[in-house]
Amino acid sequence: MNERLAPQPSTPHDRRAATTPGTNATSAERGLTGIAVLLVVFGGYILPVAGWLIGAVIWLATPGWSARVKTAGLLVWPLSTLGLVATSAATYWLILPLGDPVSSIATSLFLLVPSSWFLLLLTAAWMLLGARRTSRDVAGDAQ
Repeated sequence: MNERLAPQPSTPHDRRAATTPGTNATSAERGLTGIAVLLVVFGGYILPVAGWLIGAVIWLATPGWSARVKTAGLLVWPLSTLGLVATSAATYWLILPLGDPVSSIATSLFLLVPSSWFLLLLTAAWMLLGARRTSRDVAGDAQ
């Protein structure tokens, strides 16, 4: 009767996963890592300021990154927002008053700015995730 209540793993991979302690913790840890990076990079755009603050708390509470990487991660959203605002201000206050054809070219280029900032943010998120893996690999080599 007990065999029916507790199904046995059927494949070698399932058996290995069932006998390896902490297998579920690593997948939960990966999920928390992804959430931490996404919120610290994009949280301020999803829910202005509050989203970034929530992401910063999760980012700082999640282990695995060095202090330098955590500081860099905390600065991604404020600095990218400042850059986006500065680019917008420069376009509207300096270039658009010049009139055609410069203003039409500037408007076309300005439409590319959000997509380029989004790619920059995606790159920053990828690099933060990569820094986590690198620090883990280094810690694994030292042991």
